[in-house]
Amino acid sequence: MATYIAFCTNAVVFHQNQILDQECTKKYPGSEWIYFLYVFAKEKGIEVVTGDVALMNVYSKKWSPTEILIIQEEMSTHGDQLIKIGAKPFLLFCLESPVYAREFYSKLFGLSKSFKNRILFRGIFEKTALIGLNHIAYFPSFSESNQRKNSEWKDRKFLVMVAANKYWKIIRPFHRQVASWIRDLILQKKSHLTPELIAQQLHDKRLELIEYFGKSGDLDLFGGGWGNLSNLPRPWPKKLKSIIDKLDPKKCNDKLEVISNYKFAICFENMSFPGYVTEKIIDCFSAGVIPIYLGAPDISEFVPKNLYIDLRDFQNPNELSIYIKSLSNEKALRMISAGHAFLESSEGKKFSFENLAKNVLMLAENM
Repeated sequence: MATYIAFCTNAVVFHQNQILDQECTKKYPGSEWIYFLYVFAKEKGIEVVTGDVALMNVYSKKWSPTEILIIQEEMSTHGDQLIKIGAKPFLLFCLESPVYAREFYSKLFGLSKSFKNRILFRGIFEKTALIGLNHIAYFPSFSESNQRKNSEWKDRKFLVMVAANKYWKIIRPFHRQVASWIRDLILQKKSHLTPELIAQQLHDKRLELIEYFGKSGDLDLFGGGWGNLSNLPRPWPKKLKSIIDKLDPKKCNDKLEVISNYKFAICFENMSFPGYVTEKIIDCFSAGVIPIYLGAPDISEFVPKNLYIDLRDFQNPNELSIYIKSLSNEKALRMISAGHAFLESSEGKKFSFENLAKNVLMLAENM
């Protein structure tokens, strides 16, 4: 068994072992499991470091590269460098959707050949190499040790959405679009933005609910970037300008604290993709708020259907509005209680930081 595990990522904020600092990881959804891996591995005499630190120790002759197992997040430069000098490609993983990690997904077949294990959303399994093992990604979303007391139902506000103003692609001026097209044509470079990905993105659905519930005054919106809507395609900036001014969204420093003061939370994924279930719906169970969900087409295979409201069950936002306003207190409280119970169950714990850390360490012990 290897002596060291190197977590390799291109995210500079995590370099120099910063990702091993629990307070740092709390700022970035899906990252805190690395801290737990560090703690659990230390108990077994295994040292976890970031890829840049591992390289420094190899180059200074302190470590032999053959003693290092590589956990690589997407397309890490440090991971590539360590593997080239003899480190073992142990685990390739990605917790980002194809709409944002397009280049990684387009090159996945070649990348996956080197790694004995891959943790990925199951919708992409068919694009991996036949050698190696695929493991279903359960987005690490909460700590099993955290207990949160929820406010009384009757004291809560109605509806909340926590979402920064991001869109599924960079909106470029026409002349830059033409320049990019000519460049890609000359270099024979294929676009990673396929019609299939465009059809699966859900940002427009999110904007539709902001427009509808923002007009009616039923929604509170939190998140950065809403002061400038120029990143949105037409006609959204014009349609949303007065509504956003009225909502006056604030940044959210503690998401769970904010949403726990509401009855319902709109929690849409960035795209509809098999197995792509992130912290968005799990956070709702932790905070004791009822999720209004849109995302993974197979969500009911990960989360029991009686725990959330599925937007796909409604023809339009008005139908949804009528339903949630007529939901009885008794049914609502049963859903919230069932959400808490789910997180304590074996299926719910699959989404915990501790579960992913323990599973990765178990795989490492078999290397």
